[in-house]
Amino acid sequence: MQELVQAVRNRNRHAIARAINTIEAGGVEARALLTALQADIGHAHRIGITGAPGVGKSTLATAITRALRELGRTVAIIAVDPSSPFTKGALLGDRVRMAELDHDDSVFIRSMASRGALGGLSDATRGAADVLDAAGFELIIVETVGVGQSEVEVARATDTTVVVVSPESGDEIQAAKAGLMEVADLFVVNKCDRPGGNATAATLSALAERRRRHHPNRWAPEILRTEAVAARGISDLVAAVNRHRHWLTEAV
Repeated sequence: MQELVQAVRNRNRHAIARAINTIEAGGVEARALLTALQADIGHAHRIGITGAPGVGKSTLATAITRALRELGRTVAIIAVDPSSPFTKGALLGDRVRMAELDHDDSVFIRSMASRGALGGLSDATRGAADVLDAAGFELIIVETVGVGQSEVEVARATDTTVVVVSPESGDEIQAAKAGLMEVADLFVVNKCDRPGGNATAATLSALAERRRRHHPNRWAPEILRTEAVAARGISDLVAAVNRHRHWLTEAV
């Protein structure tokens, strides 16, 4: 166990993968591993990316990672995929889309199967994030499976929650005034070049203003517009994440 712990601390990729496998398996060994890593946990900033299927979460996560790497930051991504109905393993859709990042030693990507877990996350997601934190990654992106407003669990597992919508999401936004929309620290209108982008941003602004009035001492959600495929608006999004991180530090 101690050899594995030290290898994780040294950011050995094979050791990290083995440690996450241990976490996914659960049981006594998983608990012992997390206990052994406890002193190294708590330094990374964890970013949750959530939203309905088709809004471009994986593309956005990839674009954010590229921007962070240009700033010299180390990044780990946990992409929670739907489970295969046959093997119960991850369908790996996100991993395929993020393949361009695989050759960067300062980026680690792990796909995890949801295995039917509610809340848009696998039960082992937090433990996997702890392993990556102990490995010294500065930012950890957790992309949820994408099942809609029930994904509020991501807010408990991360520091900054990014809720992604598209211009076609108007009716869904109106229907989601509670739940998912209430946990957002940042709203992102992705594919904002499409018709309806301005209206969607206006709807989100109204929701954010309502939350600001009801909770004046809480962080005021920001509205960002992106075209992740073209990397437009990504630097603004990274800056907003940094502002929220600073606010969390000052609020403690």
